[in-house]
Amino acid sequence: MNIEFPLAAKVRFTQKRLSILTPRDRQGLAGRIGITQTDSSVVSKPTVYFPADGPNLEIRLFRVDPSHLELVELPPHTEIASSLNESDTHFDAHRPAEVDATVSADSGGRLSQNEMDNLFD
Repeated sequence: MNIEFPLAAKVRFTQKRLSILTPRDRQGLAGRIGITQTDSSVVSKPTVYFPADGPNLEIRLFRVDPSHLELVELPPHTEIASSLNESDTHFDAHRPAEVDATVSADSGGRLSQNEMDNLFD
């Protein structure tokens, strides 16, 4: 069974998992909504953050078995992600941005200081 939770998804522990916890742990986690801080396409066991809620302190649990979680809500789509999907443009955050710079033939393949300054404007 392959269960995936994207980054920033809202999750909670399943009733089955809560039923085998100690009463104290069950009381601290029952009904609480956590937020995944890892993407299942990158790691198989997510980190889940539970913000402070009334008497309950904040908790961050690492490497949670995804079969112990159930999805409450998918993360909202950001404006940037939506516009990228609409325009069919592929954005790769790990690839450097393409820069349109022309180098004159007589410069020996080097940019002048003025040309370098223009790249960062």
